[in-house]
Amino acid sequence: MTRSNREELRFGCQIVSYDDVHTGIDRAVRAEAAGFDLLTVPDHLFHPTDSEDFLVDPPWEAFSVLGAMAQHTDEADLMPGVTDSVRRHPTELAHVTATLDRMTHGRAGLGIGAGEVFNFVSIKDIDWDDPFARFSEAVKVIDGLWMSTPDDRFSFAGEYFQLEEAYMGFKPVQQPRPPIWVGGYGPSMRGFTGAVADGWFPWIHSPDQYESDLQRVLDVAEERGRDPGAIDRAVMVPTTVTDDADEARQAGARRNRTNLALRPPLLAKMGFEEIAEETPIMYRMAFDDEQERRLLAAAERIPDHAVDEVTITGDPERAIERIEAFADAGVDNLVVIPVGDFEETMRHYEETIIPYFRE
Repeated sequence: MTRSNREELRFGCQIVSYDDVHTGIDRAVRAEAAGFDLLTVPDHLFHPTDSEDFLVDPPWEAFSVLGAMAQHTDEADLMPGVTDSVRRHPTELAHVTATLDRMTHGRAGLGIGAGEVFNFVSIKDIDWDDPFARFSEAVKVIDGLWMSTPDDRFSFAGEYFQLEEAYMGFKPVQQPRPPIWVGGYGPSMRGFTGAVADGWFPWIHSPDQYESDLQRVLDVAEERGRDPGAIDRAVMVPTTVTDDADEARQAGARRNRTNLALRPPLLAKMGFEEIAEETPIMYRMAFDDEQERRLLAAAERIPDHAVDEVTITGDPERAIERIEAFADAGVDNLVVIPVGDFEETMRHYEETIIPYFRE
């Protein structure tokens, strides 16, 4: 059973301003002023610069930007949305997150997933044959270092990571640790969330399928003797809100349709099995010419009503209806990705949408 979180719903904003760090900082300040509780940033290294459609602008380094945002905000929590367990050693992720947590007096979190090919396809010395095994080891190392003491040092003998008698003295403020949210979709990632992590944080979902997929997280938590109610249930959803509902839908139509095409398992569960068979899954995307051709061809076949299911678009009234659907599905941390006119969308969240859920 999931829970309706209308009164407990927290709002987050994914800040995306590739190639422009200063705009990203300004948007973080604006989102906090609008009432958002959480600020997240994507963590990418390489973008396919030969593409004309996807990830064209070069990305900045996520933790540097989070540190800058920390100095310009006062209350909002901060985390990558999400980093990966591939490009950085888990000792580095443990250290940088602890530093951010100390810098912000306890406002840091760690959103982490198994990685996406486009971020490291050019790096030939990384072993990514078993992404889940590498990911699960990394999270255990991070947690172990945060829990380590001079008298109880941390040792780990894994396939990918090996530590002996390690003690990380620079500790996070939050106890027992900053929240670890898992950005993953498959049964293994959801099961790991229920067994070990503090929250589930997928990108692009429909309310119906979110509720269904969330159940594995909760079931595993219960099997492991954990309190399922203590696990954060987050989701990252594109949003465009304008006074004109049709205008809002059109503003992000192409991008949102393509985003959904990058989630073939979700497409299949929504009843579009034939389209799902034709499109590459996001974590395997290098955005080469053949993959782009398949992706765009599949995206063109996705109907508008399916795109509506995985977005929060329209006028404020319709946006509220969509948010309520996600809350009823069990979401208690809604992280929106503004598409189109950032300031207009922020204005509607500040003046109408967030106050509605906090009455």
